[in-house]
Amino acid sequence: MRIKSINFILLIGLCLLSIASIAQNKQDYYWPFGSDQGEEPGVQVFALDFNQRPFVPVLRTGELEFDQSNASICDKDGRLLFYTNGCAVANRLHQQMPNGDSINAGPYFDDFWGGDCSKGYVGPQDNTILPDPGNPSGYYLIHKPFSYNPDSISEKQFTKDSLKYTYVDMSLENGYGDVTEKNVKFYEGSMLSNYLTPIAQANGHDWWIMNPVFPEGFLIYALTEEGLEYNKIEPGPVWDTRYSSSSGYARFSPDGEKYAYFNEFEGLFLYDFDRTDATLSAEQHLPFPMPVQSFFTTCEWSPNSRFLYMAKYDTLWQLDTWAEPLDRGLEFIAERATTGPDPTRPSFGVTGLGPDCRIYIRSKSSSKTFHVIHKPDELGLACDFVQQAFALPSSSAAGSFPNFPRFRVDEEEKCDPSIVSIVGETVWWRRDLTVYPIPTTGPITIELPEDHYKGMIYVLDMQGQMVLHREVEFLVGELSLDLSYLPSGIYSVEYVARDSEERVVWTERVVVE
Repeated sequence: MRIKSINFILLIGLCLLSIASIAQNKQDYYWPFGSDQGEEPGVQVFALDFNQRPFVPVLRTGELEFDQSNASICDKDGRLLFYTNGCAVANRLHQQMPNGDSINAGPYFDDFWGGDCSKGYVGPQDNTILPDPGNPSGYYLIHKPFSYNPDSISEKQFTKDSLKYTYVDMSLENGYGDVTEKNVKFYEGSMLSNYLTPIAQANGHDWWIMNPVFPEGFLIYALTEEGLEYNKIEPGPVWDTRYSSSSGYARFSPDGEKYAYFNEFEGLFLYDFDRTDATLSAEQHLPFPMPVQSFFTTCEWSPNSRFLYMAKYDTLWQLDTWAEPLDRGLEFIAERATTGPDPTRPSFGVTGLGPDCRIYIRSKSSSKTFHVIHKPDELGLACDFVQQAFALPSSSAAGSFPNFPRFRVDEEEKCDPSIVSIVGETVWWRRDLTVYPIPTTGPITIELPEDHYKGMIYVLDMQGQMVLHREVEFLVGELSLDLSYLPSGIYSVEYVARDSEERVVWTERVVVE
């Protein structure tokens, strides 16, 4: 046994253009999602493929839905190899691999989760996929199943008490892969849900795998060409059994030199990390006010490894980790918008750093858009955070982003800033348009985006019907528009600049009284 609608006017294809390919390792270029909960038969799923030119989100009928568990892997050129929803493993043809069912099988899945692999599994940071250092065709799916004991008291019914691996050999099945080992337990002991976080070792070949364990500290395993080898439990905080498990995220910085553990109850624990011997040092603790009610939280690093973005359900902060003392670096960025083009008003549930140097933020439940931090390497509000900025080709159901390691930790460029997205076909980059007064009895003033003074203004009603449009040719920063002839109600004012390389749309909702 191996121990190892939004209703935007113009319809243009969604394209991903790259002037030069800076990031050489593209193993994190495919992000699978699903289902759309629509009326069409089957499971309508989509994906973001950052390697595709032009870039059009895949929308098709698939086999696997996703709950919270999500992991995928490409080859170094960005070609999808396989992915998992935490219960089944699918190849790049989006078909279940041979022996690729019943991942994390057990009483919890059968009795509590319904026993259907197509529906996905829980735990957004409870699985990850790592290349086998000893086999160029082999991959380890590291995962944590829930244990379910209905006879125990409620707080002991659901626990994570083991780490397992499932092994995929891509040399089999004509290169489409086969699951050769499944649900092999290599660690047994009480541990926190979520927080499963890998990072490459300093040799650039092997891996460290870390997860907090009860009652205190961090379990660390090494994955080498010899397989999975127990390393140690690194000292750390004593975890609060009421709050720690499932409620937060852990992330290594893109340069691999820092480790962040965050949830709203216990706050942030920030460490320096040595990739040579997996040593944590220089602990810093940043408390947060105890929440009135329970919220799941998330965090993600900027590409330059300086800023840590921390979010809960309805608020987003940026932390400058260079600040001394640490709390002086904490800056409030935004509160969840209660208006906007997406009627689902998506919350801040999961964060992920894309290969395009943007940080994407999604709700954990169904939404029609993702939020985007466009410039995460910039201090404070200059990070350019836009809510409901990225419209999706279909509604995204409950889910998360894939739990990747930092594949470019040893490369000079941690992401590719030359990736430019042009969005359309109900998919756009959206930004806020300044319009006043709101509400209005008719006349409004529109402040045009700086250096984008030529384009088209559209006004739509809440059914998405265009009620007014006007071409803008002025080399001025604002214009007036009279809406007094419109019936009272809510309207969307949208501006599309003619000279915007990214085909950005600026929008605002206006109440006409």
